[in-house]
Amino acid sequence: MEIMQLQIHPNHQNKGYGRGVIEQVIKTAKLKPIKLTVLKNNPAKALYTRLGFKITGEDNYEYHMQTQPINNSRLKT
Repeated sequence: MEIMQLQIHPNHQNKGYGRGVIEQVIKTAKLKPIKLTVLKNNPAKALYTRLGFKITGEDNYEYHMQTQPINNSRLKT
């Protein structure tokens, strides 16, 4: 499974919407790994790291990240 883009309007950032979307994707993916890329200067990288994504590679502009299947009980319901 791959997240291609997730954009939250600046007026609505830091309200938990991005976290909620990512957590729902993780729950839906169940045992499948999830991949995404994030620009190196994007503060959302910290969110992805907190949610279990690890850097698996990088290029000049982006980190390539992936999460391994996790126990969904770690997520808020």
